[in-house]
Amino acid sequence: MRDIQTTIMGNATADPTAHPQDDGSVTAKVRVAVTGRYYNSSAQDFTDRKTEFVTVFARKGLARNLLASVHKGQPLIVTGRLNTSEWTGEDNTARHSLNIQAESIGHDLSYGTTSFVRPLRSTDVPDVNPDTGEVLLAGAAADSEESSVGDESVEEESTEDSYEPAF
Repeated sequence: MRDIQTTIMGNATADPTAHPQDDGSVTAKVRVAVTGRYYNSSAQDFTDRKTEFVTVFARKGLARNLLASVHKGQPLIVTGRLNTSEWTGEDNTARHSLNIQAESIGHDLSYGTTSFVRPLRSTDVPDVNPDTGEVLLAGAAADSEESSVGDESVEEESTEDSYEPAF
């Protein structure tokens, strides 16, 4: 079976919403308003077409980045697999929705600037004590309650190649 690959350009109608899954992963959803334009020769001007609303679904890392990066009103470019959903509403009327399972989402730079920041890998994020917010040392010292963090017995390694996390 072949999928319909498409790219849309439009504006986020609201902030993306997170939807936790049973397996612990997260998916995200955002609605995008797409309004086409055409040149109306009788009016000698451009005219807007009907606005279409597309629901965009993202999974895994794309979902996390979508939640952290996109806000209501921002212009987006979305590429992914197009599909439709059909159901019967509470008032027994037939409903449908145009959806995209996103493979890529980005800001439309025709309308502004953005700044790209690569997210930290989980191996780059230190363990943090949830009660105190203190950054824990990796290894055995972090595993025991009786670690000597803060005592004189723990020596800090200071080399020119070492660096502190930026958070």
